[in-house]
Amino acid sequence: MNPIVDRRHFLRSTGVCLALPFLESMTKALGAPQPANEASPKRLVAIGTPFGFDPYVFVPTSSGRDYATTPHLEYLKEFRHDYTIISGLSHPNTGGGGHKAEAVILTGAPYPDYSYNLKNTISLDQRFADHFRGQTRYHSLVLSTSGGSLSYTGNGVGIPAISQPSQVFSRLFLASTKQQQEEELRKIVMGRSMLDLVGEQAKRLSARVSSTDRSRLDEYFESVRDVERQLQMSGEWVNRPKPAAPQAAPQDISGPGQQAKKLQLMFDMTYLALLTDSTRAVTIKTFGDHHDLSHHGKEPGKLAACRAVEVELLEAYAGLLRKLKAAGEGSAGNILEQTTVLMTSNLRDGNTHWTHDLPVLIAGGRFKHGQHLSFNSDYLQTLGDPEAEKNKAKNAPVMGNSQAPLCNLYTSVLQQAGVPVEKFSSASGTLAGLDFA
Repeated sequence: MNPIVDRRHFLRSTGVCLALPFLESMTKALGAPQPANEASPKRLVAIGTPFGFDPYVFVPTSSGRDYATTPHLEYLKEFRHDYTIISGLSHPNTGGGGHKAEAVILTGAPYPDYSYNLKNTISLDQRFADHFRGQTRYHSLVLSTSGGSLSYTGNGVGIPAISQPSQVFSRLFLASTKQQQEEELRKIVMGRSMLDLVGEQAKRLSARVSSTDRSRLDEYFESVRDVERQLQMSGEWVNRPKPAAPQAAPQDISGPGQQAKKLQLMFDMTYLALLTDSTRAVTIKTFGDHHDLSHHGKEPGKLAACRAVEVELLEAYAGLLRKLKAAGEGSAGNILEQTTVLMTSNLRDGNTHWTHDLPVLIAGGRFKHGQHLSFNSDYLQTLGDPEAEKNKAKNAPVMGNSQAPLCNLYTSVLQQAGVPVEKFSSASGTLAGLDFA
């Protein structure tokens, strides 16, 4: 008969484990380290905009490589063969989430209704970053120009975002004072002490559980050892000099009507972070100041103003692609070829609040681009017939049979970067039609 462990004792023993953000699936996430002289590392930039895009000027009504461009995509025409536009993707189980579904843009978890104690899961960027743990100064950069964050740890805990470009610049290039270095080392030592405490608790618990649970605890011990190795690597980075600043520190921008300039500065910092290999994973939550315009009700003036804001976002996106493509990387070509630059939303568009048929642009990353992948042919038909869309609006599907999980795309992104996953979150597999170059 298996020994019975008192539930309260078990919770006490595992409480610290649940508080550690990197213990979940740590062994699988780390994988084998890359060589120190890796010349062309894989990178990810994930951009989330909370109000989507007006599909009538964003989504092509034809699919394939010969798709007819749209007014919005004209602003990306120089990159036609460097990106893919995807329509008909959704996260299952987020119907009715509306703006609150922002929390699962990069996780694909069921809509986190905290009144029922459902929690979020790890975000795409963190799963990506875990694979390259310790190889860069920063595990990831979590940025925002509109408040909030898109990034979540393995325990589903939100990671606070940096909202000022000057703070990003400081982290990348400004040397820490001796006092700051000592404080950082102190935190690392405290982390090791916490692991000692958790390890001792788990060892005591292992003597009281079944053989099956003991195997699970062995996996936990291995995760603890992985975290210890990460703490050691973090300590090594503290005393390494930062790269020289290639330009003066940016001046932060505040006030309404400045979100395009704010985003451009954040994209500039993103470019510098990748150029100096300070991190391999960056997330940016942006363009949240035009909420009122996004609810335009198809009133001509507000609709035109909303579309103009969306154009500013696409122009900034094009600017980032331009910089990454111009940055050579030896035999690997350029940084864009090694960097997946993904942009999507939790909403199809702000006017409908629908959480299906989400807008997706993906550039770079050594995929075979230059196409429109459509996973909902009915959606494309309604774009050419507003009356048909009006009729479908009364019973809009959350996840129709003709749609694919957005996490299929995320799985493809991870696998292309060499992250050992069979599927990510709600994925059913990889994304059909998006082939590796």
